[in-house]
Amino acid sequence: MAVVRSAWQRLRELDPRLLDGGLAGALFLAAAAQMLASGPEQALRLPAVAGTTLPLIWRRRYPLRCYLVQFLSALLTLERPALAVLLALFVGLYSAGAYGARPLLTLAAPLGSSLVLLLLFPSANPPLPAWGLQLVAGLGVWVAGMAVRERQARLRAVEERARQLERERGLAARVAVADERARIARELHDVIAHSVSVMVVQAGAARRLLGRQPDRAGEAMREVEGSGREALTELRRLLGVLAERPDELVLAPQPGLDQLDALVGRVDAAGVPVDVRIVGTPRPLPPGLDLTAYRVVQEALTNVMKHAAGARTEVLVEYGERDLRLAVVDGGGTRAATAGAGAGRGLLGMQERVAAYGGHVEAGVLPEGGFAVRARLPMEEPA
Repeated sequence: MAVVRSAWQRLRELDPRLLDGGLAGALFLAAAAQMLASGPEQALRLPAVAGTTLPLIWRRRYPLRCYLVQFLSALLTLERPALAVLLALFVGLYSAGAYGARPLLTLAAPLGSSLVLLLLFPSANPPLPAWGLQLVAGLGVWVAGMAVRERQARLRAVEERARQLERERGLAARVAVADERARIARELHDVIAHSVSVMVVQAGAARRLLGRQPDRAGEAMREVEGSGREALTELRRLLGVLAERPDELVLAPQPGLDQLDALVGRVDAAGVPVDVRIVGTPRPLPPGLDLTAYRVVQEALTNVMKHAAGARTEVLVEYGERDLRLAVVDGGGTRAATAGAGAGRGLLGMQERVAAYGGHVEAGVLPEGGFAVRARLPMEEPA
């Protein structure tokens, strides 16, 4: 049995055109040998034999045409066909059912059945049982072809669905990678940009004060050192989250509005005076929402240091019943913007963070001068 299965598998791997050509040739030779064995005069019928067997070479590509050629060749020229001719006709009928165009399939069964009857019973009154047997045989072959056709169609549909799912998985994976890259870029920006901005401002102040007020220059450099250490700590935490091994994770609480005073203190020490106003009763926020609120204020203050250095700034945190409102408003810079200051990524990341919680951000230049960032974050109703 294993040998048979192996041989069948090898046959299925061959080119179908080669198999069809071999089948047509074998049936032609078998039919010709049987007919010539009856007498030399049967050689005149070889063209009809060729017409009923050799079209099988194209049975997959032109199934109905192939079968019609077989039908006409057998119907017009043969009286008592060889067994190989009958087999060829049944193969053609099967191929019409398996590979033919659907609207034309209904023609194959009656044509095939009629042909079989005429070939086996040329008299006008064939025996009824034999007539019924041949009709059932013809229809059975056609139905078998149809069944194979439907099975192949289902297999193709399943394969196409599998390919579609694979494409969708690939697309989803690419989208996930892009989203993850954007998230990492946003986190790196939020973690590094603020601390580096403070360091740049303080380093510039230290350079200007170094010759005239060394004590204040030293204080500014200590602020640079502190901001650098904070940036390294945040960077280690972020890299720990991205680490592949769980034991490499650096566990630390995420910043929130409870650290707002420390944030404002660093900005104020960098030369940007900040006033904080709290409206409403502060209450604990969900960790993700708390982090988002902190990042919004942090990014807005970072932009003040970059683009409006020295401007007096007001930070408003308003706790409402259903939402949290944030505002960072500066009065316009009094010194040149920090060298290399850019724009775009921070505000975009801020909008993405807030949108994830169903909120929105507004940012723009004020008519009287200065710049304002306002955000609204929906909160759960208090219990």
